Amino acid sequence: MDLEFFIYDSPDFKSFLGDNPHENGEVKFLESILEEGMHAIDVGGHMGVTSVVIAKKIGDKGRLYSFEPVPEFFNILKRNLSSNRLKNVKAYQLGVGSHTGRTDFYENATSSSIVPQEGVKKLCVNITTIDTFLNEENVERIDFINMDCQGSEFFVLRGAEGFLRKDNVKIFCEIHHPLLRELGISVQNIIKYLQKLRFQVYSISLDNLAMGYDFDECDYIYAYKQ
Repeated sequence: MDLEFFIYDSPDFKSFLGDNPHENGEVKFLESILEEGMHAIDVGGHMGVTSVVIAKKIGDKGRLYSFEPVPEFFNILKRNLSSNRLKNVKAYQLGVGSHTGRTDFYENATSSSIVPQEGVKKLCVNITTIDTFLNEENVERIDFINMDCQGSEFFVLRGAEGFLRKDNVKIFCEIHHPLLRELGISVQNIIKYLQKLRFQVYSISLDNLAMGYDFDECDYIYAYKQ
């Protein structure tokens, strides 16, 4: 299947998930924790897989705000949202971080990151923070944040501190250990930051969707307030 174009309920998309355990586990976990009517943010919408899955699960009464700064990926995201006839999503061609303004992104064939890379396209993109976005758009409620931001995880969460201090939001975040190390950050920095804000934090195994504390090797963390 050409992942640049997919229909959520199609046999081709189900076949793609069957052939790709990582994406399949990600989709299954998202579907297990999302509820109809939730309001959500997707940081790193990329080509739209997680945005489409989230939007489908939260339904017409839910709202999704999806962020993708790279023009090529943003156009594919918009096309997949349209092809899946989703009316509960607003997509923004913006990066998300710890400050507002502009920053450099490095785009390869399949992803983008703030981590400098040799031999790839360098872009200067507009970025915002979650706190700024919620205030400027008068968004009163967010129940869930999904993050796949290729090393920017800590910065995205720092830019949401005001919101995270007061709201009981759930967070599902992919952890890119090598990219974090390039920026002088570790998953432990992220965990300690969230725990300071009274979140319970767990590692997630996509093999069986089990929650645990194996943070040094984890691909994802899941955080929420009890």
